[in-house]
Amino acid sequence: MNQRLSIDALRALLCVIDTGSMTRAAQQLNLSQSAVSWKIKRLEAQLGRTLLDRQGAALAVTADGEVLAEHGRRILSAHDRALAHFAPSALQGAVRLGATEQTPLPPLAALLAAFSDRHPQVDVQLVIGQSQSLRRGLAQGELDLILYQRFDGPHDEAETLLGRERLHWCSSPGWHYRQGESIKLVSYGPDCFYRSLAERLLSTAGIGCKITLECPSITGMLTAIAAGMGVGVLNQRCLDRRVRIDRTLERLLPLPTVVNALRIGEGPRRSLAQTLGSEIAAALQTDTAS
Repeated sequence: MNQRLSIDALRALLCVIDTGSMTRAAQQLNLSQSAVSWKIKRLEAQLGRTLLDRQGAALAVTADGEVLAEHGRRILSAHDRALAHFAPSALQGAVRLGATEQTPLPPLAALLAAFSDRHPQVDVQLVIGQSQSLRRGLAQGELDLILYQRFDGPHDEAETLLGRERLHWCSSPGWHYRQGESIKLVSYGPDCFYRSLAERLLSTAGIGCKITLECPSITGMLTAIAAGMGVGVLNQRCLDRRVRIDRTLERLLPLPTVVNALRIGEGPRRSLAQTLGSEIAAALQTDTAS
């Protein structure tokens, strides 16, 4: 067996794992999709192991793929730090990035780790929050750039659109809405604009509601909905098998599309934020609206 692992092939594998898509990985690496696929197939042939389980359009990482990914991250980190040592980056300073939990965090975290390896004099801090609080933080200079959501509609030149997503009413598999009953609602908290939307739609339809959970965590929301604590509004990316899309509420109370966007502040670290922002946009830009 050839004992040398290709750095480029490892990078391709990790990019596919982090983005969950051959297409998005190809875009991020500035390669064709066939080139990314070929690199991974060569790794599989070299190791004699299946690294990715291809089931139609879906990709799942095998146990061998997870082991190689764990080693690969350490190899690439050391590789990039060595290059940075002999070709040091001129960038320095601190930058604070705000993101919602609805942001695809695995590819974002991988990107930030790689950015820090290439620019060791840059201190990157990631803050997770809700869209409205992130926008306030940007306006007040507490954050330098943010990844946030808003309802679809006209946009200004200060933001970069990353994609669109559907919103859905979600409930536990055994729950069904009965006309005239009050609805229990779970939400991400008082600053959650999904909650404001849900309350407004329910009120307009003459349906009473009460909040049974305020939780800033997607995991907490999914757990509460699955357990029957109430219904909630979730974006397409956050759905999993524990909950179901409630078609009755979808018909009664149609939900709008949301936009995922990037915005950079006007503070003294704007130039550094723009450098990081351009890499984030290249990695995360997609359109998931149906």
